[in-house]
Amino acid sequence: MGNTVTVAEKKHFLRWFLGNYQLQSREAEMLLRYMMTRENVLRRVHFVENFRQLPRVIVVATTCVQVAPFRYYRRNKPVSTDVEQAFLDLYQHPDDDVYIGLFFKDRTACAAYASVIEETVTAELEPAVRELITMQAEWIIDLAIRNYQREKLMEEVNRALDMGDRDAFYAASRRLIEFDSLTLSVG
Repeated sequence: MGNTVTVAEKKHFLRWFLGNYQLQSREAEMLLRYMMTRENVLRRVHFVENFRQLPRVIVVATTCVQVAPFRYYRRNKPVSTDVEQAFLDLYQHPDDDVYIGLFFKDRTACAAYASVIEETVTAELEPAVRELITMQAEWIIDLAIRNYQREKLMEEVNRALDMGDRDAFYAASRRLIEFDSLTLSVG
């Protein structure tokens, strides 16, 4: 996780949230109240905006938005709308992190919500996804370096043209042609 939110901050936020919003699912409200009263569970709770690729996610919606009332995602298992299943899983696996996505009106402008949001980091992604992101980043860096090097060679060619220096132009053009042929064979 990026920033760390304390148990007290999570508890304070949940108290505020449940006091200001009505959930579409009464059972989901009871689940959040259960979490709020259990420090050992709350320690493992993380409020997130992006919950793709996370191992265990609970999504809850209030009555003021048009989103499914409750969804429970567990890696390699079908999505569930059964709050009791989520509760049992929390109870049976108290040492596993649980990520919560909340949907309510004006959530993007809500300072209380923003204060408890935790960013997920790449280390939490599956190894294949992490490897793909690494490969893409390396490719982008290589491309940027090659573009910069080619731009510098083009500047040499243009400078030689501006000065009317035929020998410098031929030399710079040769270097540019060699660079382009190497880049095409490597890239």
